[in-house]
Order: sequence, then C-alpha cells, then structure tokens
Amino acid sequence: MGRITVVGSFVTDMVATMPRFPEAGETILGERLRVYPGGKGANQCVAVRRLGGDAAMVGMLGKDENGEKFLSLFREEGIDVSHVYRTEEEPTSVAQVQIDGRGRNRICVIPGANYCLTVQHLQDARAAICASSMVIAQMELRPEVTEALARLCAENGVPFMLNPAPAAPLSDEVLRCVSYLTPNETELALISGLPTDTDAQVEKACDSLLARGVRNIVATLGSRGAYVAGEAGRGMAEGFRVEAVDTVAAGDSFNGALAVALSEGKPVFEAVRFANAMGALTVQKRGAIPSLHTRSEVEAFLRAHGG
Repeated sequence: MGRITVVGSFVTDMVATMPRFPEAGETILGERLRVYPGGKGANQCVAVRRLGGDAAMVGMLGKDENGEKFLSLFREEGIDVSHVYRTEEEPTSVAQVQIDGRGRNRICVIPGANYCLTVQHLQDARAAICASSMVIAQMELRPEVTEALARLCAENGVPFMLNPAPAAPLSDEVLRCVSYLTPNETELALISGLPTDTDAQVEKACDSLLARGVRNIVATLGSRGAYVAGEAGRGMAEGFRVEAVDTVAAGDSFNGALAVALSEGKPVFEAVRFANAMGALTVQKRGAIPSLHTRSEVEAFLRAHGG
C-alpha cells in the first residue's frame, strides 16, 4: 500500500450534549461541553494512520493555539505534515456541535483558515499528491480548490475519493474525475436531485451519477450499511447495529477505513465491510478524533461479528 494523502479541513469541535435539540428561539440547559480536534479532513487522515496507513495531510491552520495543538497531534500520530500550511489571516476553523440524547448531531462549521488554502497550495504540494496511491477530499475547502484537486488527480492517474460533505452541487467535469464518491443519503439526494427515501430510490440516484461519469459510488446508509454501485460491482454491504452515543466523525472514519482497505487491494465489498466496522466502533465513543479506533480494534470487532 502506498501513501494516502488527505486534502482537507482542520476544525476544532466545541461539542455540547443535551437531552434534546432546542427549538427556534428556545433556550435549554445542556449537559456538558467538550472541545475536541476534528474536521472532516483531519478525522479521515487520523483514521487512515490509526488503521496502519501511511498518511499525509494537505491543509491550512491558523497561527493560533488550536493550530499548534493540531500539529502536535499529527506529529504524535506519525502523519506527514510537510504540506500543512499556516496563515495569520484567519483562525483555525471551529465547529459548534450539538448532540442530543439519541446520539444525533447538528453541526455548524466556521471555515476560518480552511478557506485560506488555495489552488497555489495544491501546486506547491503537487509532487506529493501525484505520488499518492489514493487522495481523499471532502467539501470543507473552497469549491475551486476541490475542483482543481479533482482535475489534478485525474490528469495524473491518481485514484480520487470524494466525500461530498457538506453537500453541494457537483459538475459533470468533477464527477468524471471521481474514482469513489461516498455520500450519505442526504448528500446523495442533493447531488443527484433525486429522492433517496427507499432502497430503489437510492439505486436510481446512484445510477444517475454513474451516468454522469462517476466510476464508483459507496452510499452510506447508517446502520443499514452501504450501497455500492459502479465498476467494482453492485449491491448492499450490510452494516452493524450498535448503540450510538455520538455520530460525529462516523462518516469520516468510514472514508478513512475504506481508503486504507482499497489501497491494500481488498475487493470493494470486503473494503466496505471493514469501513462499516470502523464506523460502528466510532459511534460508540464521544468526540471526533478521540473516537477513531485502531486496526487491531477493528479486526477484533470483525472477528466478533463473523469475520
């Protein structure tokens, strides 16, 4: 397995837990506040590393305390931060996260330094990106940066995994550059413009994106698992039913695990099962990066659930 490069966001998560979400104009008393390192890009990169992958990060931090904490964490994890840049223009990104008594979350992200990463920074990191066995991106950077990254990967034959979150419309040009698109049901509906309330509708929405040029889609469906469609096959990969306490980073851990397994040459359905296991473990622990498990923990979980 070669190096997996994540191009994406750093976000410091301010997580408030509460019995239920407040209605508009309502104030309720919460239970606790915790501050965790997170951000979709950072979460995915740490997930890759903890699962045994050779991980590198391309992103932007503010010149502040939160930025220093991220750099220290990534160095401790053994992640290459050669192309993690710093800016004085904006602080490191922050997210306000609410989690209710059922483990559901509502998240507002303030982009901050993430939006200071430019296409020129991609050019500065071009050699590292093009030497990767896979590149992972999300949509917490400026759209033009993600689009330029997609083209760069396609032009150089680098497998490109795009986690389209937070969801936004994608052009056919970008979709044609995507090796693996990994939306959840809500994101799949927004990108395809089709409903995704039933399995049949999920399949139809995936087919519409395949027709626009995506090579493979892995649509995550919560505890039900994931629907796979594309060059690598078609069908459901069943999930694992567990008691969720915090769903923050579940999708990110899934993406990191999927990238690791695919880069190791695992067949797509085996790779998705591995990723489903990582996601199931993640939702049983609070926090973003603190909830990301190791390779041995995922393998033990799989053995306990039939291999």
